[in-house]
Amino acid sequence: MTPEQSFSRWIKIALSAFFLFFVYFVIADNYMPMTPEARIQRYVVPVSARVSGQVSRVHVTNNQLVEPGQLLFELDDSDYRLAVQRAELALSQARVEQQRAQSGLAEVKAEVHKAELQVNEQEREAARIARLHRQGHMSQQQLEQANTSTSLARDALTVANARQQEVGQAVTAAGIAVEQAEVALRQARLELARTRVQAESRGRIGNLQLRQGQHATAGQPLLALISDQAWVSADLREKSLRHVQSGTPVEIIFDALPGQVFAGHVTSIDSGVREGQQAADGLLAQPVNSDRWVRDAQRLRTHITLDEAWPPLATGAKATVQLYPVDNPVLHGLAAMQARVVSLLRYLY
Repeated sequence: MTPEQSFSRWIKIALSAFFLFFVYFVIADNYMPMTPEARIQRYVVPVSARVSGQVSRVHVTNNQLVEPGQLLFELDDSDYRLAVQRAELALSQARVEQQRAQSGLAEVKAEVHKAELQVNEQEREAARIARLHRQGHMSQQQLEQANTSTSLARDALTVANARQQEVGQAVTAAGIAVEQAEVALRQARLELARTRVQAESRGRIGNLQLRQGQHATAGQPLLALISDQAWVSADLREKSLRHVQSGTPVEIIFDALPGQVFAGHVTSIDSGVREGQQAADGLLAQPVNSDRWVRDAQRLRTHITLDEAWPPLATGAKATVQLYPVDNPVLHGLAAMQARVVSLLRYLY
C-alpha cells in the first residue's frame, strides 16, 4: 500500500469515527442526557436567638446530630427574670385596683338603691299631700314643700346614677389594665423562655461560631442547622429535557464514591431561571447583545431523589447524573455503559 493510499485510509477512518461520535453525541444528548453539573442539597436553617443577651452556655458542638426540642445554647436570663417579676408585681397592683374599683361600684349601687327608695317615698308623700290639699286639709305651702323634696330626691338619684356610670367606667378601665398586665406577664415569660434556644427540627449543626460570653443579637444567625432531608440538583440543557418528566429514572455517580452507581428518579423540574425574571422597576427592557453565532444553551435545574438509602456525604457534594427518559433497551444499555465508565473515571480525578 502506497503512502498516499495509507493516508487516504486513515482520513476515511477519522471521518467515519467523527461521524459516529457526532451521531452518538446527538442521540445521547436527546435520549440519554448526562450532566456533571449536579450536587447534593439539603435544607439549611439559620439558627438565631429571638431575644438579645449574652451567651451563658453552649450545649452542642460542630457537626453534632440534634433532635427536635434539643437545647442548643442558653442566654443570660437575669434581666428577663427581673422583667417577669416586674410584670407579676404590675399584675398584682392592677388586680388590687380592679378590686378597689369593684368595691366602689358596689358602694355606689347601694347609694343608687337608697336614692331610688327616697324618690319613691317622696313621690308617695307628695301624692298624699296633694290629695289632702285638694280636700282642704293641707296648705299650699305644705304641698310646695312636698314637691320640692321630691325634686331634690330625684336630683340626688340622678347624681347617684351619674356616679354609678363613672365608677362603672373605672371598673372597665381597671379590667383592661388587668388584661394588659396579664399580656405583659405572658410576654415577659415568653421572652424568658426564649433565652433557651432549642432545635426546631432534626439535623446536624454546621458553621458553629458561638462561644460562651458572646453577645447574641435577636435575629442574628449564630449557627446553621442542616436538615437530613436531601436531594440532588442537576443542571441540564433545556433541549435535553424534552423527554424528561417527573418520575424519569436516573443513575447518580458521586465524585466522593468512585465506582458506585446509585439509582434515583426525577421529582421536579424548575419552571424558570433568574435570567427570565425581570424586575418591575419602571425601566425599559435591556436586550442582550451578543455577536456569538452559537450562544450558550440555557440550563434548567432538575431535582432528583434516590431510590435507596442516602450515602453519608456532605451537603454540596458533587455528582454526575445519567437520565433514562426513553424506554429503549439499546439506548438504556448505552446510557448504563456511559454511567459505569464515568464511575470508573472518578478513580482518576
